[in-house]
Amino acid sequence: MDVGSGIWDAIAMDQLRRLIREAVDAKRTTYKDLSIAIGKNHAYIQQFVERESPRELRERDVRTITNLISATPDAGEVNQPRSATGFTPQIVPGEQLVGHRDLPIFVAAQGGDGHVIVTFDAVEYVKRPSVLEGVKGAYGIYLTGTSMIPAYEPGDMALVHPHLPPARDKDVVLYHVPPANDAEAIIKRLVSFNDREWTLKQYNPYLEFTESRVEWSFCHRVVGKYSAR
Repeated sequence: MDVGSGIWDAIAMDQLRRLIREAVDAKRTTYKDLSIAIGKNHAYIQQFVERESPRELRERDVRTITNLISATPDAGEVNQPRSATGFTPQIVPGEQLVGHRDLPIFVAAQGGDGHVIVTFDAVEYVKRPSVLEGVKGAYGIYLTGTSMIPAYEPGDMALVHPHLPPARDKDVVLYHVPPANDAEAIIKRLVSFNDREWTLKQYNPYLEFTESRVEWSFCHRVVGKYSAR
């Protein structure tokens, strides 16, 4: 979603995935029914939950899904009052998810071999999402390439937490050296890692590959995004 409108960060999307999974496991709904309810193909929500593709849903689709989940009682609870059917998630307006307009945004230009060059001279400052509230050194990056479509479109802004540890199945920004001035970087999905190497993947075209942890020593976590305006 646009900066300044309702946004959904990584934490909000993870919570939604958990709620959907619990409802499906309890047989209160199916992935197919939820997909059809928002006008998508039958596997759309299952891919959203299990593969995190897409990474986020539109606000109106979130509302439709949460309303369907909260309106469907658990088995054996059909005769109980609505208030007893379980937790109904509250949809928080975007203005409550952001803080001060103090998050620096940098630009990533295309480099060679799928790499980018991040220029650490802020082109603007935007409101800080809750997931980065109080995080020292947090920043955003305007993305220009197409290798991570559909997770990131050109013009999307990746929101970066520089202090979270590496984690499998999360998006990361890797650097050769501590990021400053013009730094070469890789922005990909982290599949796995060990003491020697990172295993990464991109989506367009689909590719899995490895990079040396000695060469790419600095790993920053992407925790959300603002969609292109």
